[in-house]
Amino acid sequence: MKNTKIVLILLMASAYGHAQQQPNFLFFEQNMGLYNPAATGTQGSFAGIGYRAAWSGIEDAPRATSFIYNTTEKNNASWGFSYLSDQVYVENQGVVSIDYSYKLQLSENTKLFLGIKAGGIFNNIDLNKLNRITQDSNESLGNIDNYMNPAIGVGAFIQSKKFFAGISVPNFLNSKRFKESNGIATTATDKPHFYGTAGLSIPLGTNILLRPMMLYRVVSDAPNQITALGQIELKEQLSIGVGVSNNDYVSAMLLFKGMQRLDFGYGYEMGQRTSATALRANTHELILRYKFGVVDKK
Repeated sequence: MKNTKIVLILLMASAYGHAQQQPNFLFFEQNMGLYNPAATGTQGSFAGIGYRAAWSGIEDAPRATSFIYNTTEKNNASWGFSYLSDQVYVENQGVVSIDYSYKLQLSENTKLFLGIKAGGIFNNIDLNKLNRITQDSNESLGNIDNYMNPAIGVGAFIQSKKFFAGISVPNFLNSKRFKESNGIATTATDKPHFYGTAGLSIPLGTNILLRPMMLYRVVSDAPNQITALGQIELKEQLSIGVGVSNNDYVSAMLLFKGMQRLDFGYGYEMGQRTSATALRANTHELILRYKFGVVDKK
């Protein structure tokens, strides 16, 4: 573990920093507002929190927390608030934003939502948590600053009873930070992420649905990532699913929607040991949502 922390210190003290990838949630459908502002209001009015703990059993491993709030639709418009915090060792990076979407009725059962996201990207680094080998002054570490940059994103989302699909860029600003001190220059860039989502609802019986879906992410200087899920939904109350990602992870998830106002879900992601990737620890994920204005189905 000490070797891992030393490597992290060296990476942060290097002269050039690449774009950090945002975490992918297994429950990306419930966290859609983080990726696509146009999804605001498509699932009604709710407040939801998500928690993702990666690399189980490893100290200071990645931890991601999300919060999403959507208002009730009014005059075809919906507002929302989204927050994401992604913490790894001494670094905590995230996004906070206000989301807006407008609905266009394409047909009786098909709706197109157009959305915009405005907020900021923040990054905090707690140098006091570093397990330093020596207490001598390090000019490279002195160049590391906390920051907050503006973020503006756009998205489109189409929805019907049988399918959904969306494309988005949560932040298309290519924000570059530069600092020079005592002849040492450091640069880092927040690069745009592109997301594509799609899903189907296929009836298998009176109260049973097969729901395949996928999330596709593209960001420069990092591998493209695809997460594919298959869920069986029973009576709109219980969903059981399995998934696979192109980064050699497989997953399973359970979502309980039987209560009138509350949804609760648990997901588990497991790395395939046959991969050449150095670290294959497992991941746990939780989702909790409170729905507003729900009418008793009875």
